[in-house]
Amino acid sequence: MANISSVISNIRNIMRQDRGISGDAQRLEQLGWMLFLKIMDDKDQELELIKEDYISAIPEALQWRVWAVDKEGITGEELIKFIENDLFPTLKTLVKKNPSQRSALIQEVFDGNNNYMKSGYEMRKVINKLNEVDFNKSEDKHLFGDLYESILLELRDAGNKGEYYTPRAVTQLMTQMTRPKLGEHVLDPACGTGGFLTAAIDYIREKDVHTVDDEQKLQKSITGWELKPVAYVLGLTNLILHEIDVPDYHYIDSLKKEYNSIGKKDRVDVILANPPFGASIAEGVETNFPATYRCKESADLFVILMIQLLKAKGRAAIVLPDGSITGDGVKARIREKLLTECNLHTIVRLPQSTFFPATVSTNLLFFEKGSPTKEIWYYEHKLPEGQKSYSKTKPIQFNEFKPLIDWWHDRKETDLAWKVKIEDLKNWDLDIKNPTQNIVEHGDPTELYALYSKSNTKIKSLIHDIAKETINDNQTVNTILDKDISLFKNVEVVKLLKQSILQEAIQGKLTADWRTENPDTEPASKLLKRIQAEKQKLIDEKKIRKEKPLPKINAEEIPFDLPDGWVWCRLGELGFTQTGTTPAKNDSSNYGDFIPFLQPSNITENGLNFECIALSEDGLSKGRLIKKHSNFMVCIGGSSGKTCFSEVDVSCNQQINTITSYHDIDYKYLDILLKSPHFQTSVWSTIKQGSTPILNKGKWASIPVPICSNLEQTAILQKVEALMQSCTVLEAEIKQCKIHATQLMQAVIKEAFEAENTSASP
Repeated sequence: MANISSVISNIRNIMRQDRGISGDAQRLEQLGWMLFLKIMDDKDQELELIKEDYISAIPEALQWRVWAVDKEGITGEELIKFIENDLFPTLKTLVKKNPSQRSALIQEVFDGNNNYMKSGYEMRKVINKLNEVDFNKSEDKHLFGDLYESILLELRDAGNKGEYYTPRAVTQLMTQMTRPKLGEHVLDPACGTGGFLTAAIDYIREKDVHTVDDEQKLQKSITGWELKPVAYVLGLTNLILHEIDVPDYHYIDSLKKEYNSIGKKDRVDVILANPPFGASIAEGVETNFPATYRCKESADLFVILMIQLLKAKGRAAIVLPDGSITGDGVKARIREKLLTECNLHTIVRLPQSTFFPATVSTNLLFFEKGSPTKEIWYYEHKLPEGQKSYSKTKPIQFNEFKPLIDWWHDRKETDLAWKVKIEDLKNWDLDIKNPTQNIVEHGDPTELYALYSKSNTKIKSLIHDIAKETINDNQTVNTILDKDISLFKNVEVVKLLKQSILQEAIQGKLTADWRTENPDTEPASKLLKRIQAEKQKLIDEKKIRKEKPLPKINAEEIPFDLPDGWVWCRLGELGFTQTGTTPAKNDSSNYGDFIPFLQPSNITENGLNFECIALSEDGLSKGRLIKKHSNFMVCIGGSSGKTCFSEVDVSCNQQINTITSYHDIDYKYLDILLKSPHFQTSVWSTIKQGSTPILNKGKWASIPVPICSNLEQTAILQKVEALMQSCTVLEAEIKQCKIHATQLMQAVIKEAFEAENTSASP
């Protein structure tokens, strides 16, 4: 029996020697299709023994057992030619010669994958390692869970934007609490590697499957959709190993499904999902959705999609970050739809580190479609005693959920559970903190001191954690932290910490450990070459205008050194920049839709403020007909230097400059760049004339900015989000600590005064 972890470790080391593979993402894609082919062949051999008339969908010469099993088989240049000239071309057109569901699945896999390996000798070593695992042996099949977890960790480390793979303990809990039944149609529209679907298969088989007919019914009731090729292949493989003969599992972008085309036949009984959050969506996808819910946040669009996909009385359990359960504008409208069309009966709040390595606060939402929400139960899941966070070596375990499961069936308010009536929500905000953390029923000095001490300890811990990431090298700061941390207990200090986080982020200091763990990540210079090719394509297609080249950056313009793999470039190299205009009334045939017309006053620290946009009597923005632009990712107020990004189509006046980022540049990373102290001080001081900033399009595009790989951009965003959230918690805790201190002193003085009066009484 093979040691699965050892096999994967050896394969990783072998692939690193191949010049054709650049970074974790390509290595995982390579491993994905090879693993799929081997498992398909192992499964084919099993079915050939069980069914007399079974014939593999893969032509005999391309079957794994024929060309891959022999340790001394084809290798070197001969192997590479076989893969590229025979295997891939045939399997990519398999349905033409052998039309069947199984052929269609195989073709779908190879349509979305590539062979990156250039050395046939290294590939032969990888193949021989994979052959150490026999998926027809029950022991090895059982150990697939270990292999699967190993690959999931690799996928997390590869930094796929917005994708945090769900721990098995969480998928098991969500499935068990949703209770899918035999005959019910179960869907995961953001399926990833199939964790929710396999949990549902296991749950239904154990509870309801007793006959061959039952099994056939189960086979036809599990559906998954996935967009990313590596995750798709692993998910398909996972379902096949869970005895689903021809999985109803498809390589598609769920958000491209036309919202209004979803009818009765498309609706399902149960949805289990962890939709990607913070991820970029395909251009124009939001137009599939009703105008009032259009946005660029993938998780929010998935909520609307999943409500539409549920039958009446259909049930759902989904993962959402804190950012989707709070916020104004379109986010609030989406939550309103959820709460008015569905009964959101339970929210489980999870610790930040549950979805390691992304320290994003997440929530499990359980709801049923068909009746409005009247009250919501909240349950706060705590880390095990003595454990500071979840990690690779200490992930969340299913047995930790026993108190939650016991409470689920006998609900009472406790220190960890509380109930909120729908009429008590403000702006449909679901980010409701545990009230037992802040309520003191009696002004007892002992109780108040305990709360004050607890708050003080939390503040100290938060400051240490934030400072460790941002100002750890400063000896004076460390001395103060150790000897007199009270100096940091100030809301103004938190603002300075936030600025430090942004500055450390753009200097690459927050992700030094990430770079050490991902040495094969492509340098930013290669990313810029891809961007240049993308820009040229847009110019050739006449989607953007050709502009004169930006000047090269000279040494005097560089304010600080960058880590290896980073480069300095001009802002205009990362996206196409535009300066706003002030359009007058024009004929609608020339200008199209009415859309919001922004001025610097509409740009606030918290984003775009649409409420203060002046409307005409008929409710249209400024009464102007404005040419509809593409979505502007970042807006800069020319008179103030404030920054934000827009999730809807806007047009801007001449005091606002905008940039629409190219494919490999995350616009949220641009937002960090533009909000950093470096930009807000150094850059703005160089463009001011008197008291008014002069920032025309040329100067705007010429600003020097540091850039890293798109994978590290994702790592930076995750780190910044986690640290900023810690700052927000710290800010609230400092305010709460002051309240506790005031209440404590009032209670102590009151008690002393009453005691003195009592002793003085005759």
